[in-house]
Amino acid sequence: MNARWIMAALGLLLAGACAGGLAQDETTRAPATPADRAGEGKAVREAGGAFVRAYNAGDAGAIASLFTEDAEVINEEGLVVQGREAITALFAASFAAHPGETMEIQVDSLRFLGPDVAKEEGRARIIPGVPRAEDRKEGRAAYPGGVPQSSRYTVIYIRQGGRWLQSSVREHEDKAVTPHDRLQPLAWMVGEWVDEGSDSVVLTSTRWSEDGNFLLRDFTIQIAGKAAMKGSQRVGWDPLSKQVMSWTFDSEGGHGVAIWARDGNRWIVKGSGVRSDGRPATATQVYTVVNPHLVRWKSVDRTLGEQVEPDIAELAMVRKPPRPR
Repeated sequence: MNARWIMAALGLLLAGACAGGLAQDETTRAPATPADRAGEGKAVREAGGAFVRAYNAGDAGAIASLFTEDAEVINEEGLVVQGREAITALFAASFAAHPGETMEIQVDSLRFLGPDVAKEEGRARIIPGVPRAEDRKEGRAAYPGGVPQSSRYTVIYIRQGGRWLQSSVREHEDKAVTPHDRLQPLAWMVGEWVDEGSDSVVLTSTRWSEDGNFLLRDFTIQIAGKAAMKGSQRVGWDPLSKQVMSWTFDSEGGHGVAIWARDGNRWIVKGSGVRSDGRPATATQVYTVVNPHLVRWKSVDRTLGEQVEPDIAELAMVRKPPRPR
């Protein structure tokens, strides 16, 4: 479940209903006075506050009462959830997958487009919940200390039956979010890690780049106590594809690129590259963050040239303790 779907759901618009309602009201209603507008503005803000309270309580039923029957939510990628029932199901599933998650909003502007139509713009911020002990044990919880995520939104409220209800919302990219902010959910990688197999050891060291916009990883594979391969990796935010990506180079002349996607406390890394002998290779790495000092890792869907390679069973990456002073 993409949390940014939820960050956007703060108001809604039905273009046809807005246009028709506006035309009718302008012929039958007297212009609103400044005092009227002040009272209506307060009512719209209270409707937004009711949404935040329902979200923070994890109450999908209460959220449903704040939407029009044919409301829509459009995320940053243009995907649409249509109708009160579908939107309610979306929130219910998100609350189940991310218990304890809360929201904060910052309203930047509120304008009235007609007697019964209001447009709100602002920024929403989602704060991860504290993982429950049973979720951590089963590997279902979000990474402890997860970084809040923010998004900008445009909201239109429609007044129906004396109530301001959400009818359509569109999410926008928050340009104030820096590449460093985008990588904060991967900050757990920073430090020294050891991954010991039956006949090999992988040593990994990760640090921030000087500008803070990339994570730099160096790794050494040792077999029988001797270095068999070394490599470096740069992890960063790709503004074109709007994804976290990595670029890897090894000491034998091979190189590769991968896309990183978060799934709760797991990171799915789908990569492809070229070995030094020219053979193409693909693999999917899965990192499961158990706690700040333990990460489980496995490699599946592996190919080399035209051959299918066996999976690498799950191994444990352990953070090295600090060196004695």
